[in-house]
Amino acid sequence: MRGLRLEAHGKDIGQHSWVTAEELEEDIPRFALSHASRFLDLGCGPGGPLTFITGHVGCHSTGADLSTEAIACARARAASLELDRLIALHQTDLNEPLPFARGSFSAVMSLDVILHLRDRLKFFREVARVLVPKGRFLFTDAGVITGPVSDREVQRRSIYGYTQFVPPGFNESSVQLAGFRLVERQDQTASLLKNASGRREARIAHRAELEALEGNTYYELHQQYLETVIALSQRGSLSRIMYLAESGAV
Repeated sequence: MRGLRLEAHGKDIGQHSWVTAEELEEDIPRFALSHASRFLDLGCGPGGPLTFITGHVGCHSTGADLSTEAIACARARAASLELDRLIALHQTDLNEPLPFARGSFSAVMSLDVILHLRDRLKFFREVARVLVPKGRFLFTDAGVITGPVSDREVQRRSIYGYTQFVPPGFNESSVQLAGFRLVERQDQTASLLKNASGRREARIAHRAELEALEGNTYYELHQQYLETVIALSQRGSLSRIMYLAESGAV
């Protein structure tokens, strides 16, 4: 997997989903973090972005994810990077209330997770609750519908569980209803396209190894998934948008 990430992205930071190292480097100043900050990554997966940001800033951080396997990988990654003293990890269902006290964090990140949650307004309100006043919340949504999408494409794009696609403006109005002020909105579909294309080509180059590891059925299913993501992005039908919001402003 490390080799695939290197071939796909040119840099391995343990990234998952659609984020890239270059994107994270641009995002770090948006959080306004310091050594004294408390940072939360919701849907942290195996901890690549979480450890990347924590290592850059040196702040105390928390990661939360539903998957026990992902949390175990994140814990091992933090230890290997000697960041385990700075990072706490929790197995958490993000569809439920967050297990953190009010005002626990200076900044919150959630990358490409929101489209898999059933009630994003409820989630946004929970994020607002655990943030300090004027705390920063950065999230990405790779499921914003900006063109025609067929029923077959919806099925192929949703093979990894519950997926909720939304129209432009839906996230903006939802974060405002949750008590945030929207600071910035940026289209990051180009980053997704680069990521997905790189992963597709790297997987093709290592097809035999991956089929031995994953099985032919899963290999083909995931390649079809990547092809669908690429096609939707290329024609502008499904966009990945980054949102930066500030809490306690309304």
